[in-house]
Amino acid sequence: MSQLHENPFSSPMTEEPMLPKMSQGTPVPAGKGLRFANFFIDNIVLNIVTFGIGMVMGVMLISSGYEVDSQGNFVGVPLWVNIVINFVHIPITLAYYVILEAALGRTLGKLVTGTRVVNAEGNDASFGQVVGRSFARYIPFEVFSFLGQTGRGWHDSLSKTYVVKI
Repeated sequence: MSQLHENPFSSPMTEEPMLPKMSQGTPVPAGKGLRFANFFIDNIVLNIVTFGIGMVMGVMLISSGYEVDSQGNFVGVPLWVNIVINFVHIPITLAYYVILEAALGRTLGKLVTGTRVVNAEGNDASFGQVVGRSFARYIPFEVFSFLGQTGRGWHDSLSKTYVVKI
């Protein structure tokens, strides 16, 4: 006997490496128009979610007895409540991008436009890259960074990721 007992029911093994999900050739980078559409659609979704949560918070404050002045500000609300109200969009936005891009490689905007996030090799971006992309969106003026010659935003270049057509 040359080898230990091999299982005759095991799956056949091959020496060829597994192909990445995007095996149709070199991924094609998404153009500025698609990137803008992603941004626009994702921001509509995020604004709807944030508005809904803000409305619930406002109703809770009014039902708790707080009043609203002529400028629409709550009167007598503790400072921490105002901070939460004004910055509720940050954790929502981070969760939106991290959860969807880590799990699916795409947000709702990217789903509509047929694009996805990949690493430099054309494979799924790592969780760390997705988290880095998401936090980099808060760099001042980052939203304009994709207008350069390469069409890559700072959140792409800093995390070493690309948005490509699928």
